[in-house]
Amino acid sequence: MKAKLSLKNTLPNQEKGRQIRDANRNLEPALHISFSEDLAEIIIEGRQIVLPDKAMLTKDIVVEGQLKDKGKGYEILPKDRGKTVNLHLDSELVAELDQIRQHFHNKTQHDLLLELFKKGLDQYKVESK
Repeated sequence: MKAKLSLKNTLPNQEKGRQIRDANRNLEPALHISFSEDLAEIIIEGRQIVLPDKAMLTKDIVVEGQLKDKGKGYEILPKDRGKTVNLHLDSELVAELDQIRQHFHNKTQHDLLLELFKKGLDQYKVESK
């Protein structure tokens, strides 16, 4: 998924496009800048886009992505950076998760689920032999 900016192709917006290009020059992979077929819009796409100045974000700019405040400017990230997964666990797994939570009290949710996943794989390997 990519972050995307669309600007009307006017002289002031062409200058904004150049400033955005220059502010993102060191990013890997580089930004992709193109024009609509009728040359009415400037389209800027990338894994992330840095707007160096908050004043650049005007009503005529269409942003597709998540806007993050970065001091003087903004960072635009793709909409789908992460996914939420809902799990329905049986009572035995919930009890095991509670034991792990008590055992790893200072760990994060990510660490707990990773540990639970590893234990499940280990148990599966034991049972499948």
